[in-house]
Amino acid sequence: MSKLKWGVGGIFTLAVAAVGGNLYADKNLKTYYQQGNQQAKNLSVKYQNFHMGSLKGHADWTAELVLDPCKPKDLIKFSGQDTIKRSWNGYSVQSDIKITQAQGSLQSLLKEPLKAKTTINWLGTMHTALTTPVISRNEAQIQSRLEPMTLEFHAKQINQQLKILDLQLEIPSLSVIDANSNFQMTGLKLETNQGLNGQYLESGKTKIKMDLLKMSSRETKTPINAELKKLSIETQSELEERILNTSTSLKLDEMTMPFVPAMQNLQLNFNVTNLNRQKLQHFFDLVVKGEKSCLAKEKLVQDIEPALLAVINEGFYFESKNNQFKMGKGVAKASMSGRIMPSHQSNLMGMVKMMPSLMEYKADVEFDKNIMSSVMNNYMAKAGSPMTEQNLENMLSTMQQSGQVKRDGDTLKMSLEYKFGEKKFLN
Repeated sequence: MSKLKWGVGGIFTLAVAAVGGNLYADKNLKTYYQQGNQQAKNLSVKYQNFHMGSLKGHADWTAELVLDPCKPKDLIKFSGQDTIKRSWNGYSVQSDIKITQAQGSLQSLLKEPLKAKTTINWLGTMHTALTTPVISRNEAQIQSRLEPMTLEFHAKQINQQLKILDLQLEIPSLSVIDANSNFQMTGLKLETNQGLNGQYLESGKTKIKMDLLKMSSRETKTPINAELKKLSIETQSELEERILNTSTSLKLDEMTMPFVPAMQNLQLNFNVTNLNRQKLQHFFDLVVKGEKSCLAKEKLVQDIEPALLAVINEGFYFESKNNQFKMGKGVAKASMSGRIMPSHQSNLMGMVKMMPSLMEYKADVEFDKNIMSSVMNNYMAKAGSPMTEQNLENMLSTMQQSGQVKRDGDTLKMSLEYKFGEKKFLN
C-alpha cells in the first residue's frame, strides 16, 4: 500500500526538488548535468543539450514520476528547460516545466508551464519557488477556478542527501460552482518543517491559515449555507529522549452553520504528553513499511494494530485549557485535564471496552445565561414556539437544583471529575 504524504503539493515538490535546479549544492555544475541520468525515489531524470558559458547556460530534461509503486504504469511525465546563471554567491536556475503525460485530467488542466526559480549558494542551501498557472475548468454542469499557487521550500545537502528544511504553500483562491452548490475558499497558507523527508516522528511545527471557506447548497427546499472566517490551526511536536509531546491550537473568528446560531472567537487547544517515543517510532516504522509495499489493507491493519495498542498501553496525559467561544451576547469557556492509565490490552476491542475504566479527567465548564438564550431561542423558533424569559429561568433553576451546575448571577459553572468509570459533580 502506498500514498502521498504531501497531497497535491507533493507532486510539485518532488519534481522541483529533483529536477528544477536540484543541484544538491554541487559547485561543479557541468559534472552534475553531464551525468545524464539521475535516479531518486520513484523519480528518474534524463538531461540533454547542456551548454554552460562563463556566466550563463541552459539544459533540457525529461522526468518520470511514479506516484504509487504498486501501480508503476501510472506515470506522470515531465519535460523542462533550465536557464542557468552563475554569480558570486552561487547558481540561479529558472525552470519551465510541462506535464506531458498524466492520469485523469491533470495534464489537460495544466496547459501552461509551471514556473520554478531555484537559487543555490556555495554553502549548499537551496531555495525554490514554484508557481502554477491559473487552473480552470468549464463544463456544462460545473465551473472551477484555482488561482496561481505558490510553493516554496528550503533544502540543504546533508550527508550526501538533499534534506528539505521547510515548506510553504499558498493558494489565493479556489472556487467550484455547479447548478445546485457553490464552494469558495480564499487565502489558504500552509507552513511546515515536519514530514518533508519521509519521517513521521520528528520535532517541528505546522501552521495552516485560511481567510474564508464558504459553502452553499440549493438541493433542498431550504437553502443551506456554511461559512468559516479566519481559521488558524497550529500543531507542534517536541521529541525528548524517551517521550513525545504534542500540542494543537485552533482559532476561528466566526463560524456559521445550518440550524445553529453563529459562533465567534472560537478557540480550542489540545495537548498530549508523555507518549512513549520508542513504541511510537515502531508504529510509524510499520506505517512507512506498509507505504513502500503493496500489501492489502487488511494485512497492513493486522500488522499495525499490535503496534498501536503498544503505544496506548503505555498510557499518556492530555489537557485542553483556555477553550472558549461567543454566541450572540454570551460566552462559554471550558478546560480539561486527565490521563489514560497504562494497561495490558491485547486487541482493540478489548481496549475500547476497558477505556472508560482506564481514563480519568477533571473538566470545568463556564457559560452564561445569554448562551442558553441564544441556543434555546434558535431551537424553539424552528419548532414554532418562542422561548420566553420565564421559560429560560425555569430551565436554569432546574439545572441548578439537579446539583450539576452552580449559578452566580447570570453565570453558570460546572465542575466534573471522572475516575474509574464514574463521574462526580464537584459544584
